[in-house]
Amino acid sequence: MAISLSGSNDGPAKEEAFFRSAPMTLVQFYVTIELARDVVYALGNLGDVHFRDLNSKLTPFQRTFIAELRQNDVVEARLTYLQGVMMKHEIWTGDPFAKLTADRAPFPKASDVDSLRSRILEVYERIKHLDESFVELDQRYLKYVENRHVVQALEDFHKNAWSESEVRASMDRPSIDGDDVALLNARNRSLELGSFEIDDEDRDELTPETADLDISFDAISGTIATEKIGLLRKILWRTLRGNLYFHDIPITSTKLSNFNPKTPELIDKSVFILFVHGDMLRLRVNRIISSLDGIVYDNVNGSAVDRSRTFASLNLSITDLSTVVDNTRNHLMTELSVLKEAYPNWWFIIQREKLIYQVLNTFDNDAARRCLVGEGWIPKSDLNTVRTTLKQLIRKRSAPRAFVNEPESSDHESTSTPSSPGRSSSVDLLFAIEDDHDAEDAQFESDDEDALIAVVTELSTNRTPPTFHRTNKFTSAFQSIIDAYGIATYQEVNPGLATIITFPFMFAIMFGDIGHGFIVLLVALYLIKNENIFGPMRNKDEIFEMAFNGRYIILLMGVFSMYTGLIYNDIFSKSMTLFKSGWKWEFPKDYDFSKDGAISLVAQKIPGHTYFFGLDWAWHGSENNLLFTNSLKMKLSILMGYIHMNYSLMFSLVNYRYFKSRVDIIGNFIPGFLFMQSIFGYLALTILYKWSVDWFGIQKQPPGLLNMLINMFLSPGYIEDQLYPGQKFVQIVLLLVALVCVPWLLVYKPLTLRRQNNRAIELGYSDLHSQHNHDIQRHVEEQALDESGIDDGLNHDVPDEIDMLDDGFRFPNDIEPLHHTAAHGDGDEFNFGDVVIHQVIHTIEFCLNCVSHTASYLRLWALSLAHAQLSSVLWSMTIQNAFGITGAKGVVMTVFLFGLWFILTVCILVMMEGTSAMLHSLRLHWVEAMSKFFEGEGYAYEPFTFNKIDV
Repeated sequence: MAISLSGSNDGPAKEEAFFRSAPMTLVQFYVTIELARDVVYALGNLGDVHFRDLNSKLTPFQRTFIAELRQNDVVEARLTYLQGVMMKHEIWTGDPFAKLTADRAPFPKASDVDSLRSRILEVYERIKHLDESFVELDQRYLKYVENRHVVQALEDFHKNAWSESEVRASMDRPSIDGDDVALLNARNRSLELGSFEIDDEDRDELTPETADLDISFDAISGTIATEKIGLLRKILWRTLRGNLYFHDIPITSTKLSNFNPKTPELIDKSVFILFVHGDMLRLRVNRIISSLDGIVYDNVNGSAVDRSRTFASLNLSITDLSTVVDNTRNHLMTELSVLKEAYPNWWFIIQREKLIYQVLNTFDNDAARRCLVGEGWIPKSDLNTVRTTLKQLIRKRSAPRAFVNEPESSDHESTSTPSSPGRSSSVDLLFAIEDDHDAEDAQFESDDEDALIAVVTELSTNRTPPTFHRTNKFTSAFQSIIDAYGIATYQEVNPGLATIITFPFMFAIMFGDIGHGFIVLLVALYLIKNENIFGPMRNKDEIFEMAFNGRYIILLMGVFSMYTGLIYNDIFSKSMTLFKSGWKWEFPKDYDFSKDGAISLVAQKIPGHTYFFGLDWAWHGSENNLLFTNSLKMKLSILMGYIHMNYSLMFSLVNYRYFKSRVDIIGNFIPGFLFMQSIFGYLALTILYKWSVDWFGIQKQPPGLLNMLINMFLSPGYIEDQLYPGQKFVQIVLLLVALVCVPWLLVYKPLTLRRQNNRAIELGYSDLHSQHNHDIQRHVEEQALDESGIDDGLNHDVPDEIDMLDDGFRFPNDIEPLHHTAAHGDGDEFNFGDVVIHQVIHTIEFCLNCVSHTASYLRLWALSLAHAQLSSVLWSMTIQNAFGITGAKGVVMTVFLFGLWFILTVCILVMMEGTSAMLHSLRLHWVEAMSKFFEGEGYAYEPFTFNKIDV
């Protein structure tokens, strides 16, 4: 027995991979069928491999391991049934999966799993038989009890039927409509109604037995659901045209079964007693009762002696059956209690086996070599971990009889399965274990008899890898915001990194209040402090789960809201006098408030003094406060939008440089950047300049910037109110720059790509894409040669395996398409028309979006203003009314109005306004910012892992 290992254990360290998705590599697995299950289990524990389906052409029923999956599906259905039985009998309480141990236990052999399946099926058959027997016996028991109620009710009815007052009272009982009232108010009935009046002399001559025999003539007795009594009475009255006598007695001592074996339940029932004449009427009545799920009992009629015998027989049957039911239930409860302890481990093992065989069904079955071939994507930094894991697996399977060595010669390298055509192996890892006599390991025929082989081959390919960003519990919530909009294209800049700061800050601009931000902060701190308690909870409420998963987003939203609240100097709509104001009020000389009343004052600026931080508290309560804060917040919104869109536009430059797309830098970024700066960059500079000038000091009215921007386009060279010297010349130059950028955006990239395509055709390529693929292939070859240590200066033959960019090769059942980005019209072939259309759309969209997106940031101003005004109105209409009232009335009003104010603050201002601000911040990121650079044409990295098992 021998083992040979090839491949280095050195690999790159894991990186955060958050600014850009992690580098991925495509690997190929060659494993023998006997070892495949263990390999997939080991890879599932790692959770690093995103498997490709190499059997896309096959239906689920044509795959290799369909039989195993069917077995697992059958067992899963049985386990689901058993869980339902435990829930029905209230055995399934608490969280049974908290005692799960199978995820930490050694991996069972296939034979052990088969034994477990057999055991589960045995338990299923036993518990199913017990449950069905218990239900059947319990239904029979309840039916006997119900029958006894009918006998007792009929006996009581006959004993009291000779009292005319009782009969008349029962007949006078009100019903639900006029027909029933007419029915129950009828006094005398003919013989055909089954009821007749008897004279006093005749009554004395009748014995109880004779009277009972006569009065029970044509009686129909049984039970029906209490809620259907009125319906039954109405149907019988209208069907038989009033030719009946109807009496009902509710069963109040116990609930009885509906006797439906599919959905057994306990319901309220009533005993009915009715008299009709004739077999045809009796047959019709029985059908009506049966249609309403009523039950007619034929053993209750007869004389009092017959009813007495029936009553005694029923009591004896009920007593005997009650003992049997109790014993069956106790046996069933014992079985279910034992099952509850083992159920979590059984469920986990079966689900794990199901996932393993689902992955194995994505492997291609190489019948000639009796092995399976699979492919998957792995982060390059995790490739060494996969190698080490498989090496340990081989050593474990070969123990204790195998010995491990690393031969210097390459004798054992011949056992490696060749790479697939059209692919090259840049790094090969081969584990080969030969065992001649180990009976526990499955054996298969090959040139090397009784060998276990696992080969991991790193491939190079032009397929686009999945996008994988390494996140932690802090960054995962922010990344989920981006992924909800679209998965980033492989290796493009991830917007999630910048979102960590910009998302809560945009929210805080609209939600700026120290008090409200502090409430949000407390909620986040509570969730973070108890994350070890809330995290493992299963079946959390959907809204609570969203809040818990975004607890760190809520934390930053609270902190940033308090910061912007300090800038706005706003706490629950009130200001704080943290620093000395920069304004002062001078009252008239000899001013007396009691005599002169309220007057209007104009604040005077304190020379050389500026409020230290944020908004001066002197503005709160002033008549022009709203006018001032409106202007300030509106301009701040424009500036924030300009900064947000510009740094997003810079990300597009980072992408173009990374992908070495010179044509996009010159044809898209530069004209787009100049267009934005010439218009909205100029607007941002004029806002800052306007703020920096003391217009009252120079005794000049500040010009309106909106009119200035409109006149810049509609009336070039016309200046209504000059903002600065040379304004006319600057605006004309900027307007010309913006106009030049539009045709630049339109024509440069299409013409450049067309020229490059023609040049590629002249060089012998089919089109520009073919040349691009050839350049990638040459780069891969050079990289492979460097890794193999071959000197490029020497004329060495390149191995055939290096040529692996041939898309002609596919596995027999693999029809999975290649993943390409849509950048500058990538596709099967170069099409100049598609490129032109794509660029025209991009130009129109970019120019219009520069205007609309800038205006869209005004929502920061609008929502901030609305939040502040709503907070002020809520304060003035609630708690402010309690101030100034003394005594017990003042205390009661203060407590009540404070509670009302706090509840409305939390519900309206924090929850509703907070949700609105969060959604608006989300839109600003998805539409206004990410549209400047984000392609979002990738697909998610979904590694195979057992964490997907729902426990």
